[in-house]
Amino acid sequence: MSTSLADILRLRSEFEELAINFDVAEEKRHGVINSLEWFKQYGNRKNRFRNGYDRAIDICNIILGECKKE
Repeated sequence: MSTSLADILRLRSEFEELAINFDVAEEKRHGVINSLEWFKQYGNRKNRFRNGYDRAIDICNIILGECKKE
């Protein structure tokens, strides 16, 4: 199932809101592809027990999965 552009933008915004509460560098809090890839790989180091971490990983998987379809 394909995700619409509007849904991807909404998810990106949700990720950025969640990332405010995470222990990551400021430049990694933005919902750009490189940041999502970094967070998926390294975000668990200090954040896996924080509220919203699981949702942030779900968002990364959805957005990155859609990008790979292109």
